[in-house]
Parts: sequence; structure tokens; C-alpha cells
Amino acid sequence: MNVVFYGRYSDIGQSEQSIEGQRKTCTEFAERNGYHIIAEYIDRAISGTDADNRPEFQRMIADSAKRQSQGILVYQLDRFARNRYDSATYKSKLKKNGVRLLSARENISDDASGVLMESVLEGMAEYFSAELSQKVKRGMSLTAEKCEFTGSFVPLGYKVVDKKFVISEDEAPIIKRMFEMYLAGKTMVDIIRYLDENGVKTRQGNSYHKDTIRRILTNRKYLGIYIYDGAEIPGGIP
Repeated sequence: MNVVFYGRYSDIGQSEQSIEGQRKTCTEFAERNGYHIIAEYIDRAISGTDADNRPEFQRMIADSAKRQSQGILVYQLDRFARNRYDSATYKSKLKKNGVRLLSARENISDDASGVLMESVLEGMAEYFSAELSQKVKRGMSLTAEKCEFTGSFVPLGYKVVDKKFVISEDEAPIIKRMFEMYLAGKTMVDIIRYLDENGVKTRQGNSYHKDTIRRILTNRKYLGIYIYDGAEIPGGIP
């Protein structure tokens, strides 16, 4: 029977070695059971909670309509989907195309007990995914309470040192000059012209535009307000 290998890892403590491990286990499983792997689909650093946004996963589902393979081989079911809705939706599509989902690590039979076992495993995958999400959110909230950097974008004029926002001596004068000009009645076009004439570029090396200037002039963080998830802490940053 022809099958394809699908591998995936998230961006939390995993790397290309994870794919190599999944591939090795699946290859050995295929050899033991007489399956022939004819193609691979790999999603790297992508969460399994949203199947719609996994490009290789979507390509694999679309390719199943070509009926070139009869199975999709995964390391274990949580590589395929992290919630029961996605699992049921996409397994239904595969079934219409005559494609089975196979797990190299989980012994799932084709009888009634296999249906029950698969449901239990999918439920456990969804539970652990939800639990991990709660832990991450709780950790981020604790970090935010201390006004520490949570991994979001660092505004121009700031840098992060020991998880704390500090003023960037190189960029701060640019920000101050923008506010001084605007306070003096200059338009955003005037500010952009001044920056261009003085060779001032964005961090990406691009010229400033109205939208960029507007975001800077309306960013409440420049008032020293730490902002996270809608909550504001005055004096949380310099």
C-alpha cells in the first residue's frame, strides 16, 4: 500500500531533529507493515491547533484527491490534529478520497475497539493542547504583572535588557524629534521629509510613511505605560 508521511513540530522547544525522529519511526513502521512511502509533507514551527493554517497539511489534503496513496502515516495522532473538530473534518475528507490515517506509535485496530481508542487519543491530545495554552497564558500574565518583555514587538526608541524595557540611546533622539516637531505644528509629511533629508530609516531600512509616524505618535507606551492584553500599568516602562 502506498502512503505519504506527514511530520510537524511546533516552535516550543522543538527543531528539525523532531522531524528526523518522526521520519525514522514512521519509516520503520512502514517497512514492518509493507507500506511504501511515496511522498513527504512537513510543517515546521507551526502549531497543530489550527489545521487550516498549515500549508503542507493543506497541500497533503488536496493531493489526497489524486488517489495516488491510500494512507497518511504520522508519528502519532496529535501530529495530524490537536482538536477533535479538525481531526473529524479532515479524516472525513480523506475517507471520501479512499485514504486512511495511520499512527506509527499508537496501536489502533480496525475494529470497534479501534474507534474507541482513536477517540480517546484525540481527546487526550486536545486536553494537553488546552492545558499547555493555559500554562503559557498564565506565564505571560505573570511576566506582564512585573512589566517585563513578553515577546511582543519592541517599539522604536526602546530595547530590552534583562527582560525590562530601557530607552535606546541611539533611537530615542529620533522619537523625541518626531514629537517635538508635531508639537510645534509640523505635519506628518513635514516629519517624513525631515527624516528623509537626514537619512533616517526604519529598523528594516525603509523610509518612513504616514502610517508609521501615526502609530508612533499615538503609541501610549511613549507615555511610560506598559500595555498587555488590554491592561495598562502607568510607569511600567521608562
